[in-house]
Amino acid sequence: MDRIVVQAPSGAYNIHFGRDIWQQVQQMARGYDQALVVSDKNVAALYGHRLPFPISPLEPGEGTKSFETIAALVDDWAERGLDRYSLVIALGGGVVGDLVGLTASVYRRGIAYVQIPTTLVAQVDGGVGGKTGINTPRGKNLVGTFYQPWGVFIDPSVLSTLPDREITNGLGEVLKYGVVNDPALFEVVRGHVDAFYELDLEVVAPVIRRCVEIKGEIVAADERDRGLRRILNHGHTFGHAIEKAAGYRHNHGEAVLMGMLLEGRLAHLLGLLSSADLAAIEDALFRVKLDYSFAHLDKGEMISALIHDKKNRKGSISFILPREIGRAEEVLLSVEDVEKYWDEVIRG
Repeated sequence: MDRIVVQAPSGAYNIHFGRDIWQQVQQMARGYDQALVVSDKNVAALYGHRLPFPISPLEPGEGTKSFETIAALVDDWAERGLDRYSLVIALGGGVVGDLVGLTASVYRRGIAYVQIPTTLVAQVDGGVGGKTGINTPRGKNLVGTFYQPWGVFIDPSVLSTLPDREITNGLGEVLKYGVVNDPALFEVVRGHVDAFYELDLEVVAPVIRRCVEIKGEIVAADERDRGLRRILNHGHTFGHAIEKAAGYRHNHGEAVLMGMLLEGRLAHLLGLLSSADLAAIEDALFRVKLDYSFAHLDKGEMISALIHDKKNRKGSISFILPREIGRAEEVLLSVEDVEKYWDEVIRG
């Protein structure tokens, strides 16, 4: 059995890999009075039958991450009689994981939950680390908690049902790990982007495992995002602004990829990143199936979103910018600094 142990300060848990994870979840659930699966309707139709537990279905999409959905889940769980000896299973992508994690953290002041991430972005990033959240009109994930799952169960073979756009969504987070932490991983992914769209598990499965390993190490060192863990926000400052300014027409990973491009250019303009490394990053990003066009984005809406980013501090906008492939650092910039480089950063 392949697994990684995450030694989070709030409690250790296992991340399991492989096609047999469905049986492992059932075995774990035997230790609880009852178990409930929460999944979006699309994922429930594909994989709900693999678990012998009742399913609470959600509407798919980012719009589901709301106060209204949290209230509906709490009411549903109470009606079903879930208590502190119950287990909730988040089956799906990042939206389901964020919602279930947040609700589990506040329902009866905290109950057990596990993650079965079914998208590439959730398997390499969102399903691990204990960040939960919902969106508000002011921004993405402005309401949330840090609440680690009791376990994470990853079956890479389920990615075979994903459309190309969802693979692109995950490649944003995959490439991010390489840029901020692991040059060797970056080169593997850069040279095998097509393997992800073809779901060549000989390439994809080890990459997923390496990304999870990096995430686990960072979470163990900085569970609450006060120091080292901030490097995982590379691409996210511009990325979240793109999501909001575009009315969430871009999914999270697409926005992160676009954000990585902009933040790489910004790092180069600030003299932090060499021309060679910027060229390598751009080469990798442009191999992904994505239109890197920014003409539809309103500058005023983008700047407003940057100003309200939850990561900001000291009255400045927080960017995680690469110094070289494999190393990144936080850089605090004023609105005036961003506007100074805007035209050069946002070019086609």
